[in-house]
Amino acid sequence: MSPKKVLELACGSAFWSSACHQYLKHQGHANVSFIGVDIAPVAPDLKKYGVDWSFVQHDLRLPLPFEDEEFDLIFVNNEFISTVEEVHFDPDASLARFLKPGGVVEVWKTDLQFRCLLPDPPIAVGTPDRIVEQAEKTATYTIGAVTPFAKAQNSYLRDCNLWIEKALGKLRLTATPCALIDFNFSSDPEVFGETGGRRLAVPLGAVRWENEDAGNKRSSVRDIARGKGVGTAPTVARQRPPLTPNQLSLRRTALNVILGFIEGMEPLLMKESGKTQVEWDKWWAAMNVDLLEKDGVLNGECLEIGAWWARKK
Repeated sequence: MSPKKVLELACGSAFWSSACHQYLKHQGHANVSFIGVDIAPVAPDLKKYGVDWSFVQHDLRLPLPFEDEEFDLIFVNNEFISTVEEVHFDPDASLARFLKPGGVVEVWKTDLQFRCLLPDPPIAVGTPDRIVEQAEKTATYTIGAVTPFAKAQNSYLRDCNLWIEKALGKLRLTATPCALIDFNFSSDPEVFGETGGRRLAVPLGAVRWENEDAGNKRSSVRDIARGKGVGTAPTVARQRPPLTPNQLSLRRTALNVILGFIEGMEPLLMKESGKTQVEWDKWWAAMNVDLLEKDGVLNGECLEIGAWWARKK
């Protein structure tokens, strides 16, 4: 059933609303209205592109400026510096309050503590075959309870981890929101019925261990996906094909996303680093050279992202 009224929070450039409009239009669904909310009025006027669109400038740290309005679909973009988890999932001021019965809330998140994905990560238990195939096609990795990670090896990303943790800690915010979303959706089962979601790790470039023999005792990825154990089924080490141009492009995009986050947080991170503006500029330039030109992420540093949804009863 197509939604008729859609709300995008932290909409930014309204890319998601535009894409959602196009998708629904191609599916034959018309007369869908979109409202975007953000603290900064950077979204274009989508009415010029045939979208039933309106924009509301609003600070998401404050209660949403809607009285009796209800939506079929609420989308929460990656608003990593806000108190949206504390406000919108509170039973008395939750997003469910603005959902019609049967309406859906969808949340996209990105973690800001950068880690290394260790060799041969098992596919998250219970992952559907279509998701397994999609991960293989895109050369990404599903994240589950036993996914092996280590601290970032790149010195610049280690610096960022330290400064981000300090900066967000002072604001009483988390640098790893993906770990909290499942709890938020399941904390009030009387409000939300069906829930779902998944997490992915996207390496930031070619990874040294992807074409190395990681050993001859591993679970088959298909067996692990079907819940038949972790690390118990002897298999022949899998030789991965070279990354395709599209896969490499996706990884470069993930790296650019991280660089964008760091650049956007420059005032906070520079303060925590203790660097002057000149020192920061030199550090920033050296990091870009290391990550973009010198293959500084060969050890498996990755972008961790997640998407979740829940349907109101």
